[in-house]
Amino acid sequence: MSATAGDVGSVRGDHSGMPLASLVWDARPAGATAVALVMHGGAVEGLEPNRAWSHNVARLVPFARALKRVPGPLAVARLRFRVRGWNGHAMPVEDARWALAQVRAAYPGVPIALVGHSMGGRVAMHVGDDPDVRLVVGLAPWVEPGDPQPGAGTRTVLLHGDRDVICSLARTRAAVEQMQARGLDASLVRVARADHAMLVRARLWTALVTEIVQSTFASELGSASEPRSGPIGAVVARVVHSGGVIIDI
Repeated sequence: MSATAGDVGSVRGDHSGMPLASLVWDARPAGATAVALVMHGGAVEGLEPNRAWSHNVARLVPFARALKRVPGPLAVARLRFRVRGWNGHAMPVEDARWALAQVRAAYPGVPIALVGHSMGGRVAMHVGDDPDVRLVVGLAPWVEPGDPQPGAGTRTVLLHGDRDVICSLARTRAAVEQMQARGLDASLVRVARADHAMLVRARLWTALVTEIVQSTFASELGSASEPRSGPIGAVVARVVHSGGVIIDI
């Protein structure tokens, strides 16, 4: 594959005059055996275009860079939604479907992890039914009752700070419990003393994401199947091997 990290693709979609969504590849190995698609947060309403330097976009860059360092042939891409808001008709979901099509074109049949913060977490839940998505990681996700949820064959891990005043931890827990009741592989990791922006205990958030992705795709990446030792490894081991837990860290 001739493309290199940093390549950008874009799409206008069906909304005339709307800004372009874009997909930036942070890592694009020719023989990738798994892909992580990272999606930033947003707002309930807002037609302002997202820029590379927008704080909601920039906040996910450290996660993409950390995923780039995961051992093994893991491709990493960041989706920048066209506009800031959900805007009632799930505009970001259209962007995510487009991004997934781009990922499939680059890596046909390769399993995909979705990593989404806030609104990006809600988007990840909406598109978690994609046949190539094997892992959904929601970071302080925006969860609404009645939203779609990933189905069988997809692991869902929602991480939520207990001091989040923007998105509801209670709704996140309710969604996880609903999925568990349906026999799905769904877990909630409650992050003590953590806020919505994930700036408090930032290294912990990043470590949890990279370890969950690496452990879930251990066979594809040729990496160790067991997480590292210590509190983070213990949480990840429970999440990966239990089939669904609610756990604190």
